[in-house]
Amino acid sequence: MTISQLVEKSGAQIRIFDLGRRIEKISRKDFADFEQLAKPYPVPYLKHAWVGVLSWNPKQAGQHNIWFLKLPLDEQNILQPGPRDAFLEHWLRVVADPDKEHGEAPCSFKPDQSRMAYFHAIALMTLGQPATQYYSTTRAYLSGDLGWDNWQQLGLQGLAEVIARIGQDNNEALLAQAIGQMPAVPRNVILGYLENVQPGHELTVAVNDCLSQVVASGPEAGDLAAFARALSCSVNIQQRQLLLQAILAHPVSRSVEVLAALGSRCWQDLSGERLLAYLEVLADNEESEKGQGAQVFCALVADLMTLPGMREQILQAFRTPERSDKLSRAIGELMSLVANADQTVK
Repeated sequence: MTISQLVEKSGAQIRIFDLGRRIEKISRKDFADFEQLAKPYPVPYLKHAWVGVLSWNPKQAGQHNIWFLKLPLDEQNILQPGPRDAFLEHWLRVVADPDKEHGEAPCSFKPDQSRMAYFHAIALMTLGQPATQYYSTTRAYLSGDLGWDNWQQLGLQGLAEVIARIGQDNNEALLAQAIGQMPAVPRNVILGYLENVQPGHELTVAVNDCLSQVVASGPEAGDLAAFARALSCSVNIQQRQLLLQAILAHPVSRSVEVLAALGSRCWQDLSGERLLAYLEVLADNEESEKGQGAQVFCALVADLMTLPGMREQILQAFRTPERSDKLSRAIGELMSLVANADQTVK
């Protein structure tokens, strides 16, 4: 029995979302193949599949279930079925005796407030329910009617719903004209949510123009990380790759926050010279002064290597004669850690 089979057997509908690197839909077929151990998880993150399961019965209006699961993967990103099966057993006990306290479900996790707000926003759309009252307030702010400094009244939910409904109510054009006007706090929240959609050309240009203004005035690490996330899925590939190069060229890119954002969200554009540039900055990350740079390098490279096609590209970059001495030392430390780990296993 799999999660998909159990939901379908109950007569309910199911929708699966990946919550690891960004929040995006996974097709039922791909998830079913993953559960049957026939296919690796497409976007692993930290050796797990982070999924949101939304189920509802069309015959029971207004009722739905949500599970957030962190499913362990093996070295090939194939599901380790034992923990998943433990979750299913827990679910069956809950269904059989709903009035009893069953404790926390195996593999369950709680997303942070930001991701929870966005998941709620797409759940409302999936279930055909209207937006919350926060949606109209946020749109009024983005239109400039409330004044750009009056953002404290905005909630994460309203901001998330505008991005989730970016194709409705002229929201993309609204965001394009507002993004350069807002203070850093609401702007960076919106930029973070944009990683979950595909910004069009007009919005991409507006975000790039805004980045230029921020860089000129002296960005914080959180600013650059937010911009990297915002355009990681833009339809304008050339613009997002130019943004990636601009961020890597900035001194603040040595920040672990920026490097983690680039590695976890922008991996599709990390190839060739851009990948080598990323690895060079990663080898000289801000933790190097504290003697902990190698741990950061190894952790982020290890995570990147789990993504489809990235392992081969990284190993090729490791072999390039153009690499710096600092990168060569970081690679040597990584190889030593791998060798020691292999010895420990043996």
